[in-house]
Amino acid sequence: MRNQNLDRSPNNHVQTNQPTTSQTNGRHSLLAYQEDFSKQKIKRLIQILRITQIALLLVSIITISAGRYSDAIVMLATGIFLFSVDWAIYKKHPVTGAAIFLVSLTLMLSHLAWAGSGIRDSSLLGYCGVMIFAAMLGNKRLLVFLLSIMVTVLLVIAYVNEAGIYHNTIEPINLATGFITVVILIVVGFAVWMLAHDYRTALKDLARENERVKSVKSHIEHMAMHDPLTGLPNRIMAQNNFDRIFQQAQSQQQLLGLIFIDLDNLKPINDSLGHQAGDQILKEVALRLLSYTKKVDLVCRYGGDEFIVFMPNVSSTDEISKTSLEILKLVSENYLYRNIEIFCTCSIGIALAPQDGEDLDTLIKKADIAMYHSKDSGRNSFRFFNPAISHNMLDHISLISGMRKALQENQFSLHYQPKIDLQTNRVCGLEALLRWNHPEQGFIPPTTFIPLAESSGLIIQLGEWVICEACEQAKRWYDEGILQFAVAVNISSIQFKRGNIDAIVLGALAASGLPPQYLELELTESLLIEDSDRLATTLAHLRSEGVHLSIDDFGTGYSNLGYLKKFEVEALKIDQSFVRKMDDHAGDAAIVRAIIQMASSLGLKTIAEGVEDVNTAALLRSLGCTQAQGYYWARPMPADEISGFVEFWRKDEQN
Repeated sequence: MRNQNLDRSPNNHVQTNQPTTSQTNGRHSLLAYQEDFSKQKIKRLIQILRITQIALLLVSIITISAGRYSDAIVMLATGIFLFSVDWAIYKKHPVTGAAIFLVSLTLMLSHLAWAGSGIRDSSLLGYCGVMIFAAMLGNKRLLVFLLSIMVTVLLVIAYVNEAGIYHNTIEPINLATGFITVVILIVVGFAVWMLAHDYRTALKDLARENERVKSVKSHIEHMAMHDPLTGLPNRIMAQNNFDRIFQQAQSQQQLLGLIFIDLDNLKPINDSLGHQAGDQILKEVALRLLSYTKKVDLVCRYGGDEFIVFMPNVSSTDEISKTSLEILKLVSENYLYRNIEIFCTCSIGIALAPQDGEDLDTLIKKADIAMYHSKDSGRNSFRFFNPAISHNMLDHISLISGMRKALQENQFSLHYQPKIDLQTNRVCGLEALLRWNHPEQGFIPPTTFIPLAESSGLIIQLGEWVICEACEQAKRWYDEGILQFAVAVNISSIQFKRGNIDAIVLGALAASGLPPQYLELELTESLLIEDSDRLATTLAHLRSEGVHLSIDDFGTGYSNLGYLKKFEVEALKIDQSFVRKMDDHAGDAAIVRAIIQMASSLGLKTIAEGVEDVNTAALLRSLGCTQAQGYYWARPMPADEISGFVEFWRKDEQN
């Protein structure tokens, strides 16, 4: 509802079609697992290939010693041929390499069984190893293909022996046969051991991944429900906690208090010391509230510099008033940041359930209204929601929201009021005045919306728009030959405190092409009284570029000759509250006379505003006032009427 620009909560995000960080990390993790698995398969293929080649060499030697030269040649040839698997791996075709390896072994074993003892041949023990290898290194299709070859070979051997087409001779069991069987079993056992090892490793990795997923899921759930800066429950969690606490309060027929806390001066702290200082204060406030409530589910960071404290089972308003006073005291205790003591207070609004509402949104809305009333009452205080004040507050909130929309939809405009030189009776300047024509409410006075713009921070955007618009319009008049004087723009003290007003002004001048001497900035006395070095530097920079400076509403603040000398302004603008009463109040006339005389002695011009009749104009002229503006000469008018007014005034002057 307010301070939206301060809300850094993760719940206020914009949905896009871009992948989230977690999704990207998940994809990278999946690719990493796939790459590791591929590397592991290649490693196992090379290991089994080498142990198989060594086994073939050993069995070949044993077979030669037994006089079975043809079998030895087949095995040695197969072992040599298997080096083609290395070529496939080198060419990054591990699947092809695994197929060459397994098919070659299957064909070799089938040949040995056919030439040897048939289905009783010890070489058929290698079939088991081949199927294990296929499970580890190949794929389902290759395993089925190899199994088909094996079944076919066995059935063919059985058939030809039974049909008498061919008879396999069963060789006698001897030491050579035993050694060959042992070698085959060792190779198969090695493959089984590696398969089991990989299986156990996969299970461990899966268990670790499950734990990581659980941890990430828990972390994501915590982030979704908690504020990342303070660790407090966020709005979503606050809703869950409210539902539970409110049900308990209803069951016990007691009230539930909602304390809405807004820090009073966090933004100036951020502007002066940086957001790190502001973040440190937010963390400290969260810790203090937790230490007070003792329960994390009773505290929530609602947004930027706003917190909520639930008070369950409230029996009376005195009880919640006492709690609010204690929270005010707790929050207002000094904060230490980099050995700098920082003072920060808060304003509190209170709503009670069920009398002020039975859902969290309604209660927060009403507590927010009460909090606004607390700020209007001087801050560092608390207020209960009161229906009598809600209408006015809602109007304010509606106007603030309307101003944001008005900026987007160009509902604002500038009117210009001429300034008249009292000695020569010539137009000597224009003052740009902001106007808002609301599409539904019509004309809204500046005295209504300007204070709200300042309190909400919208004056920054409004002020920048006014400067840019005034410079662009002045440049158009300059190009038409109408502009022979400066256009004045009022500058809020809040704009100066932002610290970049010189960049905004000079940027607007550069963008419009307006020479700086045709722009005048009207400054409030309250701004100059601060007497800051940064302000002096800023004004000196603008003055060196040719921008004119004057003091607006002079006499209404703590007038001081010191700042007139330090900041080297060119004119004093006499507030209309003195000018309008000059004829009737001798005191006001004396104040005006004193201001004019003082300005004259300091070499400053004086500009009287609010002149509405000929007598006031004559009196100001007799007192030596330099310039004046008011309804006596012209009301503020739209930009398109200024050209006609200036032309008419010049012709009238010549006549």
